[in-house]
Amino acid sequence: MIVFNKYFKIVKQHLGTIIMFTAICVIVTIINTNYNTQDSFKSVENNIAIINHDNSKIVDNYIKYIDKGSNLIDIKDDKKEFQDALYSNKVDAIIIIPENFTKDLLDNKNPSVKIKKSNQSFSMITELQTNKYFNLINLYANSGMDEELIIENINKSLDKEVEVKIIGNNDLASKAKLYMFFSFTNYSFLAIFIFIIGTIMCIFNKETIVKRNTISSEGLKSIYRQLLLGHILLTLIIWLVYVIFSIILFKEMMFTMNGLLYIIGSLCFAITCTCLAYFIGTLIKKESIISGVQNVVSLGLSFISGSFVDRTLLDSSIVNFSKIFPSYWYIDVNYRLYDTSTYNMDALMPIFKDYIIILLFGILFIILSKLVVKFKRK
Repeated sequence: MIVFNKYFKIVKQHLGTIIMFTAICVIVTIINTNYNTQDSFKSVENNIAIINHDNSKIVDNYIKYIDKGSNLIDIKDDKKEFQDALYSNKVDAIIIIPENFTKDLLDNKNPSVKIKKSNQSFSMITELQTNKYFNLINLYANSGMDEELIIENINKSLDKEVEVKIIGNNDLASKAKLYMFFSFTNYSFLAIFIFIIGTIMCIFNKETIVKRNTISSEGLKSIYRQLLLGHILLTLIIWLVYVIFSIILFKEMMFTMNGLLYIIGSLCFAITCTCLAYFIGTLIKKESIISGVQNVVSLGLSFISGSFVDRTLLDSSIVNFSKIFPSYWYIDVNYRLYDTSTYNMDALMPIFKDYIIILLFGILFIILSKLVVKFKRK
């Protein structure tokens, strides 16, 4: 196991890099975890823009309901205006009500209100209020009430004030912090795996090392098996370190279905990052170039995929372009988990689909690596 031992000697030399990126991820999460923590509840008035394409009494009543706890902001019905307003924090959320929404709702056609949110965690309050309002509408409509009676009953239900006492971390805030932690691992995993595995591949792909290995008593197959074993073990160790930190920071959340799905998603992405790093290592000959490639890939994919900047603030062409990279699908998993409260098959299928797409990228990188190696041998 000479190659295997050499593998982890190289890893040990770059242990500082692993610690640095892990520390950055944990520190960023801790800062956001402790930011604005409080033991009492205070109602926050969000800045909300409502684009209403459905003129009905029920929607007008909904706007009045939202107006009681929010500041209504007027903005143009324009996509660029939406992005600017969210980016500049002029609004915390934009609610778009489509045409014939009330008619479709009363006819049990399950129409949906489109909500564009900023990256502020409390913007989710508006979404919860909206879902609560229209779920009650649907409930009263199914009981046979007409529009006037529905409005009368819903106002009675919503006018009840509730005294709120915070007994611990708010579930919604905890979900937002968990989402932030795992989304940041997109950058950490890319940076660590590309740098470490890319460096190791560069070392073992040097012409002198290759020639020495060819005549070595170890045999090429044994050497490749040891390298593969090193890659697998390194991937699992680093992934496990991040899982342990997530459990330390979010103990209650991690022992739930939501936490388990985050862990599975991060493992899928860690495997694909290893495959990508392996592919990059087969392309590059000089170790000095690895650091630059690592920065470009890890930072670039983190920005365009929505790891650093919320997707609602990115141009749609950038978001569409990022779909050709695994980072997009990993952030998509995390966003779905952040936005999911029920775990039936309808909710889980898109998440499982994203897992498969992430792993397919890994297979693609391995195939490309094999082609590169085969081409170089000619």
